[in-house]
Order: sequence, then structure tokens, then C-alpha cells
Amino acid sequence: MLIVSRTWQLGASPKKADANCMRAKIVIDKFGTTRTGDTNEPPPGGVTARRSNRDFVVKLDADASYPALISLIRTLRAVDGDMTLADDTASPMSREELCLKLAHRAFAIIERQHEDLFMSDLEIFTPNISAIDLLPANLTRLAELNFNNLDAPTALMRASTAKIENLVSVGQNRSSKLCFMTIPEAIDWPADRPALEQPMEEVLSEPIFKWLSTAYEAALAIRAPLYQHGILKINAERRMPFQRVFNPIAPPGDRPTHFRVLTTAAVSGDTDQSFIII
Repeated sequence: MLIVSRTWQLGASPKKADANCMRAKIVIDKFGTTRTGDTNEPPPGGVTARRSNRDFVVKLDADASYPALISLIRTLRAVDGDMTLADDTASPMSREELCLKLAHRAFAIIERQHEDLFMSDLEIFTPNISAIDLLPANLTRLAELNFNNLDAPTALMRASTAKIENLVSVGQNRSSKLCFMTIPEAIDWPADRPALEQPMEEVLSEPIFKWLSTAYEAALAIRAPLYQHGILKINAERRMPFQRVFNPIAPPGDRPTHFRVLTTAAVSGDTDQSFIII
């Protein structure tokens, strides 16, 4: 069960569900601040979520903000079972399905504001994707790594033996802020190589931080490999198709500071140059 007993901001660690509580209700405002509440209607730009026994219902304001959506994705990491998204004909749905829908809405906001920089689609990876989209072998190797029932150190060791090229590892600090743990030595995008083990929001521009972190947050909540593809502005002269896979390491019961999202990407186009993006 979900209990939120105090206010927390976007970036705070999600709380574990309490099996002794049979009912809980939360409100997330447009700034991403979460609090307990007694209303079923979301505030302007915000969301509400309530649980009663096995029923978990989410309602979004028509103009739900980016911070509110990301806060809800983080909150749902601690929740399992069927979920209902109000006014959505696909309900009920799983946590994975709901978090993917929320990620799509978050991407729509950031990409609408910065359509000159990126456009993309995000999917849960399935074996069919490799054949349909002709995924490079390097991406397929990462997507097909099975980290189930492995603790974080063992999973990272398995990843290291797979010899994934241009592998990026993202983790969380003690404040649950996303950080780059490892990145390739040389990169083409973003233009400036971000520092390691520092909050992403401090080492990336705001649009790039929001765009990248949306997929990382979704991967940690969905706990399954994801596939992203679209168009990315590599530099002032080039907008190019890209493909990327994410594979999360988030063992149940492990410390969030041990969680990782591993990702690698490929850029394609009419050029002899090989671009490396993170």
C-alpha cells in the first residue's frame, strides 16, 4: 500500500508501500510537490492518486505539468497491482503500462517546447523490435541482458562481460538525484561532457536534463528494458535519427543508491562519421 505522510519535492526518495494501510490518498501539485489530500480532483497542473484495498486510481489534470508527471512516476515505483487512469479507456492497466503513458505525456511536454532539439517515441522493448527496426547488435545485446534475481553488483558484473560499446551508467545519489556514473571517454552529444557523480540538473542544460531524465525515471519505475527512437539535433548542422535502449538494475529490497540504468545509443544517417551520444 502507498503512504505519503509528509511533503516531498521532485527528486525525493519514493516511500515503500505499507501493507498495513488499506487506504491512502495523495495530491501532487504542478511543482511536483506531493502531500496527503482529501480530494479526488487534481489541482491545476497536478494529479491525484488514491488507493482503496486493491484499487489504485490516478487522475490527471488536463494540463498536468512535467514536474507533476515525473513525481507521480517516482511515486509509482513503490506500488504494484492493477491501476486505473481516470478517463482512459485502456484501464485497468499495470504499473508498467501506466508509467509508460505518463512518460509519453512528459516527453510530449518537453518535446513540444523544444521540437528543434529532439522528437522521440518510447516503448517497452520486445524481441520483435530488433527485427522491425533493425536494431544494431550492440543495442540488442544490452536490451536482452537479464538482470532478474540479481543483486546490483552481480548485475553490473554481467553487464561488464557483455562488452557493450559506448555504455552509459546512470545512478542516484543519497538525495535520489540522477547522476552519470560512467560515460564514454569521447562524446558528440551533448556538446559538453558532463561531470560524473554530480546531479544531472547541475551538469546539463534544462531541456537536455528533462529529456534524458524522463526515460531514466521511466526505466526505474517500469523495471524492464525500454526502446527509444526518433530525431536528435546532434549539433548546429545535423539532425539525425537515433535509437537507444535502456536496461534498469533495480533489485527489490536493494538500496536506491545501488540502482542503475544502463543505456547505449546509435545514430544513423547519410554520413561516414560515427556519432556517440549519451
